[in-house]
Amino acid sequence: MAGLRLFPVALALTLLGAGCAPQDMSGTRAGLSPAMRSCAASGGFLDARGRRQTLMCVHRFSDAGKSCTTKSDCSGKCLAESGENGLPAPGTAASGRCQADNRLFGCHAEIVDGKVRPGLCID
Repeated sequence: MAGLRLFPVALALTLLGAGCAPQDMSGTRAGLSPAMRSCAASGGFLDARGRRQTLMCVHRFSDAGKSCTTKSDCSGKCLAESGENGLPAPGTAASGRCQADNRLFGCHAEIVDGKVRPGLCID
């Protein structure tokens, strides 16, 4: 009897956890909207992003995480890495890592020509 009382809680936690993971769209196409089918066809995946957790099509960059010193080194942006004190100061000489995907959220600073640009927060 105690197991039956815990079942709704376990089910709710499972469903809640499943909603946090990127949605794999490589399986069945039945019931998918045209936008979802288009995303899957272009190699993307659905993920909730930003403060409002908006579901959007995300495409990973093939050079994600590669060391860089300017945008031309990357498919996306060359981003400064945060340290113990947050982002490096603007104008500081630095190298960074290539952007992971085409949907950039959170606080970041771009590196252009080996120097850190002012930071930006996108939510």
